[in-house]
Formats: sequence, C-alpha cells, structure tokens
Amino acid sequence: MKRKEKIFIKKKKHLKPVIPVIDKGNFPDFMRKEIFTQPQLIDNLCERYIHAGKIDFDYLKIKIDKIKRIYITGSGADYGCVLAGAYNFEVLADIPSEPALLSEFNFSNPVLDKNTLVIIISDTKDNEQCKEAIDRSLRSSAKVIGIFNYEPENPMAVSLNFMQNSTVSTAAYTLRYAALSLLALYFGEKNQVITELYVRIATKMLQSLKDKIKYVLENEYLIRHISEKLDSNNLILTGTNVDFAAAAYGAYLFSFAFGKDIRTIPAGELKILSPKRDNIIGFASNENFYHVLMKYADTGIKIIPKNINASCTDFIDYDDTIPLFNPVLSSVVCQLMAYNIAKRNNIPFD
Repeated sequence: MKRKEKIFIKKKKHLKPVIPVIDKGNFPDFMRKEIFTQPQLIDNLCERYIHAGKIDFDYLKIKIDKIKRIYITGSGADYGCVLAGAYNFEVLADIPSEPALLSEFNFSNPVLDKNTLVIIISDTKDNEQCKEAIDRSLRSSAKVIGIFNYEPENPMAVSLNFMQNSTVSTAAYTLRYAALSLLALYFGEKNQVITELYVRIATKMLQSLKDKIKYVLENEYLIRHISEKLDSNNLILTGTNVDFAAAAYGAYLFSFAFGKDIRTIPAGELKILSPKRDNIIGFASNENFYHVLMKYADTGIKIIPKNINASCTDFIDYDDTIPLFNPVLSSVVCQLMAYNIAKRNNIPFD
C-alpha cells in the first residue's frame, strides 16, 4: 500500500509592517517625495490587505450584519475622504452612513449604540480630538475602526504604514481613500450587497491604480502649464457626489498653494450663484456626473477620465479606472497643480 503524502498549504499572513524610513531621498522636499512615491505606497497597502484576490479585514472582528449605522469622521484634508467614504459605504454596503468633522462629532449628539460603527480617520490615535471620539464611542458600546498612519499592533486599526512629513496631506490622503474603499468593498461583500466578482474586479482595479497614478505624474508638464493659468481670485472647485468630495480636498490643497482660502461649492448650487466660468475647476469621475457638471456649471477647467468625450478644450484627463477610484486620480492631478503653484509662490513645503 502506497503511503499517502500530506500536502500542507501555508496560509499567507499579514505582512509585518516595517517602520517607514523618514528621509527625502533624491527629492528636493517631502511633499514631492510623497506625491511621487504614491504608486509604491498603494502597492504596499494592497499587499497587506488583499490576499489571493480577497480583501482581508477579518482581524477587526466586526459583525457586519449587526451594523445598522456608520459615522465616518476626520478633520482638515481628511474631510474629503470622509465625504467620499459616506457615499461609497451607502452604495456598496447598503448601510446609512453619516460624514462628520471630528470636532463636530465630539460636540454633537450622534446616535451611538452596539449597532453603530464609528470610522475615525487621523494621522494618529493619540491626538486629543481622536481620543475623545474613541472614548465616547466605546463608552456607548459602538464599534470603532481607526484609519491611522502607523498603528500595526492596534486590533481596531487599519495601519497605512506611512509617516507624513510634508506640510499638506498628499500620499496620506490617497492611502486613506484607498483604505476606506477597501473597507466599503469588504462590508458590501459580507452584507451580500455586491458580488464576489465585483469585489475581485475592484481589487484588481485598485492594484492597477499605481500605473494610472504614474500616468498622471508623467504628465506633470501639461498639468503645470494649465496651473499657471489659474487665478486665486474667486476660484471655486466643484463637483457632485464623490467628485464634490474630491473638490473639497482640492480646495484644501489650493488654499495651501495660494496662501488664501479657496471655496468648494456643489455643482448643483452654482446655477444659483452664476460665478465667472474662468474661475471654476470642475470634477467628474464618470459620464453621469459629467452631464451633471455640464448642466449646472460652465467650468473653466475640467478634470475627467479619458473615457469621457469632453465637449471643451480646457481639461485634464487621466487613465480611468472604475468610478470608485477615479477620484483618487483627480486628487493626484490637484496635488501636482498645488505643488507647482506653491513652488511658484515660494510656499514652504516641509
């Protein structure tokens, strides 16, 4: 009788995070380094949380079928992520999701109970506002997930394995958006709102995002040329749904670059205000949102994916992915525009 050999398949474990190296390398400043290393950082994030084509957040131990309400909260540049995350969780996971500024979450009266999940976006769990939100949520029996720069040993956290050193958030924003999107896809599949096939396609698109970011970076000359035309006087950024979230992040970047507050207004509100066309930058991540943009706002510059047949000459396009991730690419365009404007205005980067 032949001996039956046993075959053992070694299960892939989470990659052990390595403390990020803090130096500029061959880059003139941290902001440029963080913009141009985003493809590798996205790749690293995918390696940690996507295994054999499946998103793996099982260690968070969230019973997703018990969650009836989600609050997503953050501050500053992260508010763009917060808005987009709330849109995406409702669509992908079919769970009512509320965006909130971290400070307002702490000063308001959110409904917190055992069926509530609070997702907190921050550079660290240790700042005062973040600690207050965590303590308040846990005292009310709510579940908490933190998306932090570097918290590898925290069982309630998604760790980006990244340390921000530039004055404004660039790679940190991209990683947080990607992590939130992965969570939404993971929740959606567990809730049987989206299929396993859809999740596999989406994860493939996220894994290919590094090459699409590279395409944007390779077109810096064109982006810099267009950014030279921008006038900060009465400049408005606009979009709808997730594109309004991208516009909110873009306004944060342009406020830094120009050294003055830049406004964000939803596309549907612009018809009432009737601002001058030349001072509007419009975002559209898919054809439906492009039609909304064209209906309500005659924009000076449009930031759109390649698959949209733009009926204008003043636009920047990018190599499109699925609509879920297109706002990441429009945000990278804004990062390059803001970097070159800030450089021209002698704004310190680090």
